[in-house]
Amino acid sequence: MTGKLFLAAFLAGTASVSAQHYSFTNNTSLLIPDANPNGVFSTIDVSGVPGTIENLTLSINLSGGFNGDLYTYLSGDNGGFSVLLNRVGRTSSDPTGYGDPGMSITFSDSAASDVHLYGGNGGSPLTGTWQPDARNTNPQLTLDTDPRTAFLSSFDNRAPNGTYTLFLGDFANESQSMLVSWSIDLDVVPEPTAASLFTLGLGLFWAIRRRQS
Repeated sequence: MTGKLFLAAFLAGTASVSAQHYSFTNNTSLLIPDANPNGVFSTIDVSGVPGTIENLTLSINLSGGFNGDLYTYLSGDNGGFSVLLNRVGRTSSDPTGYGDPGMSITFSDSAASDVHLYGGNGGSPLTGTWQPDARNTNPQLTLDTDPRTAFLSSFDNRAPNGTYTLFLGDFANESQSMLVSWSIDLDVVPEPTAASLFTLGLGLFWAIRRRQS
């Protein structure tokens, strides 16, 4: 019974802990070299955030170019890695992908639809909230049928602090895209404080005492 009492006390002591929200933005514009897989990198540094990541979303603003050319990923010092764009719209019957110029969207694992299959946007920049592409495959060969393994959930349960790096490469000769800005939003669960741990221990002590009496 002691184990059950401990679990009950632990749940009671942690039920009031809620995630804290943090947002970080990089507004430095960068041209993405056309038909150059070496691409460009942009970073956001996070420091002083206690706890562990419960959820991460990323918003990006791109202008111009040809969306089907782009390969974009997010990596972190904490070991997280997610493929955001991988030649969106590229299939065995359409090797060029979608030709829309740019996007202003949010990537979230919980979104309704996969960005790789957004269907084209009539020649207008894409908007809305989308699941990341997540196809961790060669951008020269990737297809809609490739497995999706590199989601933003790879950042969950990791430390929030460190450098987050956004890579953007262009893999075909169409027209040039520009990264206008990007941001990450972190929901972080704080580490238990000394006071909460003391309260938890005290509650467990009295629960055991009462059970034994």
